[in-house]
Amino acid sequence: MIITLTGFMGVGKSSIAARLSKLLYCKHIDLDTYIETAYRSNVKDLFEKYGEICFRKLEEESLKKIVTNNREKIVVLSLGGGALLSKKNVEIIRDKTFCIYLKAHISTLEKRLINSRRERPLVNKESDSKLRERIELLFHSRRAGYEESSSLTIEVDNLSMNEILTKIMESI
Repeated sequence: MIITLTGFMGVGKSSIAARLSKLLYCKHIDLDTYIETAYRSNVKDLFEKYGEICFRKLEEESLKKIVTNNREKIVVLSLGGGALLSKKNVEIIRDKTFCIYLKAHISTLEKRLINSRRERPLVNKESDSKLRERIELLFHSRRAGYEESSSLTIEVDNLSMNEILTKIMESI
């Protein structure tokens, strides 16, 4: 079984997935880290060097490999925020994993991204005044993929990590 965590950047997918894998005594794979290791470059540099379209192809190839080659009884997989822009990825995640959509309001995302945006290629050049507008644009383009793929949606606004993990553990 592959348990996948998806949602917008800054929602806590990687942190929650790492903790969840410890609770379940299983392996955690972060899709972005997998790509960085496979291509020996960080996501930011891959975006700058090859562009978003090429990066999304690397995501598709990597996700397909992870899901196809999985031999573990349970694996927790955290996706990058834009991984579900791809219809191929949506189908794989929906059909072959138990997908948990970690959903947050735009204002929560803005608060979380204001200080961490430098590592995020799609918002790293935005000024404070333009950040919310960019988040809204990206969020609305990605929402359908999150919703189509998810087996479970958890609204994470005002929830602690332990509360989110409890909701997940009660649902799987």
